Amino acid sequence: MVVRTPAPSGTRDQAGPWLRRLGLLAAGLVAGAVLCAGAMIALTWPTQQTLYTDRQPATVAYDDESSHVVAFIRYHSLLEDTYRLYAGRDPSLQYGHFIDVGFAGAADQPVISTQWTREGVRVRFGTGHELFIPAAAFVGGR
Repeated sequence: MVVRTPAPSGTRDQAGPWLRRLGLLAAGLVAGAVLCAGAMIALTWPTQQTLYTDRQPATVAYDDESSHVVAFIRYHSLLEDTYRLYAGRDPSLQYGHFIDVGFAGAADQPVISTQWTREGVRVRFGTGHELFIPAAAFVGGR
């Protein structure tokens, strides 16, 4: 018969808690790295890329006496690319009149010409599509 005697209470294996702490530290470092990488990605997306810009010619004037611009903009995010046509007087393209552009080929064959008239601006795409933006939609700061 073999008799086993329990170890004295003060002589527990000291490697167990140390390894547990090291494992928690490693898991925390990995989680921190993943969160940091995610934050960096989130800060850089979505991106905005102006594919085409045209300024109102001096021969065309509107009632607000401002200089206007039309632009075709690509918005790239983690999930998709979207496209918008902008018309307005803000050169930063942040405030004005926007139209979502969703027809096929808009990215591959973007704007080929614009025609400014007193009534508005006509935008022609390489796909054959045309969009007309009435002056009332972008004149006066809209």
